Amino acid sequence: MYTLHLLWCFTALSLAGRALSHSHRHEALDVHRRLLARQRPLSNSTQHPITSGLGSSTISTSTAIGSSSALPQTSTLSGGEIAVAVIGATYIAGVGGAVLMVGGVAHPLAAGTVVTVVKAADGGDTPDIETVSSPEPTQQPKTTDSPASESRSRPATSTTSSSTSATASSTASPALHIIFIAQKALAGQISAVKEVLEKEAVAKSVSEVVSDDTGLVVFFLANITPGQADAIGKQEGVDIVFLDESLPQDRAPSTPKPPAGLSSRDGGPQLARGSPINARDDTNPPGIRLQVGAVDELKVISLPKGATLAELPGFGYASEAGRGVTIYVVDTGANTESPEWTLMPGKKSFMFAQGSERTETDFLNHGTCVVSKASGHYYGTAKDADIVAVKLPPNFSIVGYFTALVDISNDVIQKKLKGKAVVNISLGSSFPGRFAPMIPKYKELLEKIMALDIVVVTASGNDYVGHSAPQGLTANCSSLKQAQEFGIDDVSDYLALFGPTTDIIVVGAVYNNGSRTFFSQGSGDQLTVSAPGMVVCADGDSPEAIETYGTSFSAPAVSGVIAVWLSQPQYESRLQVPGEVAANVKAMVKQFSYAHIEGQPNVIWNGIDPRRLSCATSSNQRRQASGAVAPACQATSAAPSSLTTSVRPRPTSTAPAASEPPATPSGQPPVPPKPKWSTNPSGFTRLLEKDGVASHSYDNTSDSASAGVTDNIEQWCLAQCGWSCNSVFLYRVLQVVRGEYEPYYICNQYNKKWSNDFIQEGISESDSGVVFQKS
Repeated sequence: MYTLHLLWCFTALSLAGRALSHSHRHEALDVHRRLLARQRPLSNSTQHPITSGLGSSTISTSTAIGSSSALPQTSTLSGGEIAVAVIGATYIAGVGGAVLMVGGVAHPLAAGTVVTVVKAADGGDTPDIETVSSPEPTQQPKTTDSPASESRSRPATSTTSSSTSATASSTASPALHIIFIAQKALAGQISAVKEVLEKEAVAKSVSEVVSDDTGLVVFFLANITPGQADAIGKQEGVDIVFLDESLPQDRAPSTPKPPAGLSSRDGGPQLARGSPINARDDTNPPGIRLQVGAVDELKVISLPKGATLAELPGFGYASEAGRGVTIYVVDTGANTESPEWTLMPGKKSFMFAQGSERTETDFLNHGTCVVSKASGHYYGTAKDADIVAVKLPPNFSIVGYFTALVDISNDVIQKKLKGKAVVNISLGSSFPGRFAPMIPKYKELLEKIMALDIVVVTASGNDYVGHSAPQGLTANCSSLKQAQEFGIDDVSDYLALFGPTTDIIVVGAVYNNGSRTFFSQGSGDQLTVSAPGMVVCADGDSPEAIETYGTSFSAPAVSGVIAVWLSQPQYESRLQVPGEVAANVKAMVKQFSYAHIEGQPNVIWNGIDPRRLSCATSSNQRRQASGAVAPACQATSAAPSSLTTSVRPRPTSTAPAASEPPATPSGQPPVPPKPKWSTNPSGFTRLLEKDGVASHSYDNTSDSASAGVTDNIEQWCLAQCGWSCNSVFLYRVLQVVRGEYEPYYICNQYNKKWSNDFIQEGISESDSGVVFQKS
């Protein structure tokens, strides 16, 4: 146990590192990498880069972070890397510069700077900078401390890429470059650029990325030398030429379990509650579904003001459930074998960014959890939304990100999804030094996406180590205080840094009680909203579920809530204003959020109050005190026995919360008799009957629970098939509520002839599937 505490203490210190994936890994080997990977000064420090101008001064502090017993060493830091100063060590800043932490103060180092660290004059183990040698003037990197410093001018040779430095020449080996076309470039200028590229670049390496919105080239991709890049960058119609590289990152290779002693059900540190909060007016839509026994972090999403989790019978959500809305998850892929994926009733597909592995897998065990929290059958907030897993390349290259954004915008245009699309980008990255010219281009692409009425959601980051760190760990971890000194309170990654000046929605993480988690970055105007960040979700490597944490998994919960809103007719006039959808959604997110604890972040609320719902009766309805019929309610189980048995057990050291739903009993009640379907009902022909299947790629769908239908199911479904409909797939969903089966029916409608390719196999909780096609 003591060893585990030491490991956690060591890992807590590593939280100062950049977490591109916005999730945390707790292996000791990651600690060194994380300490060297942070790409921005602490708290958006405005310290000037160390140069020869500092040679006559010393920088001393009172915080001991070095040790006189450290062995002398020389280290080269580049690409904006960050290192903690060690007494006796010498540091050389390479291409892209670096940041040196001296006594808890961040000091950016310009490329070429050489720094020696010694004891401070006041003795002890306090580090100090003794000598500084200056870099050459041409090697000074551009600052990236603030997005306000973005420059739209065409770069000179030194800003095309690290390979186009003063020592580069046209004889260097060709490499992939991205050639951005100026927004106001003329067609003739674009053609001239293409002609030069096809003549100068490596044969068959030239490709163009075209916007379906304008019909014009956004950028070219070509394998060219640094010298050729310089020449092309000076052509009319070219905005910037940049070498394709991996964005600076320190990605966690898995979605880890929470630290020992901290469960996804943990409320976090107990904070004093503020004054009572008045309940919001009831905004429940006509049809509501209730997921009985949902995990607590889902119930938090439907927790109205004045309510407690114990009062909620489950997770309540609008019956539209995101139907007809597409969520694009830009991440590491998804596990298509997970029940969270296979049981999704909406359309599911992959999109592959430039350079990505064209396999329907999750190469980093990250995207699967993100998808699960957005639209997963058990853990998602938009259960009927369509999902596109936009798979990035393993090296997280610039070209990978940028082609993904253009591909998404083109897909939205082709499928006519304006106002019906959400992009979730949980991954974040920094743009230090040589990457700074890419910042305005990144922002430009995102603004173009939002101009197409596509909503963009991102995570705030995980580099904060705050006072809400687990209380049980602080008492036995003397180094945690130092780790807190290295934490970053403000957001420090892109896209989060774009939040205050755009309609991008930035999501932080809270515990289930509404208090800020120990890792969540951002506060005030930097955050749009927060959502639970200690979660249960699908595993990327197996069909199991896992416990993990990070703002990466808070963001998709909000994306799912937004998808549901975009599918609800009651919000259409409010949100679906051409050219203003992204702004309207962001405003609604802010309005529909509130602090569960005074002084803590605002938490997302989906507008549903499930406290008055009851799904125990066969009609799925009940009478309120006034005698009016309550909204239709469809109960959905949190997880059937087929999934429950494969879920990893919770840590034995963590006691289950009192509100945790009981495990599904091993003995199931008897299955109700199957319905009998007609052979040739009026105007239709029965084509197929099969158990254990669902269907996908439908044009419309209906469910009997939301419609309040309990008998004559076949006639009800066929009546949904209007003049444009050609066929239907009808099946029964077997759900257990309070120990008894309460089945309901799904009717998927197709405006085309039936194909068995639409069948989705392996659905253990469904039976009595039947296809009827118009005769």
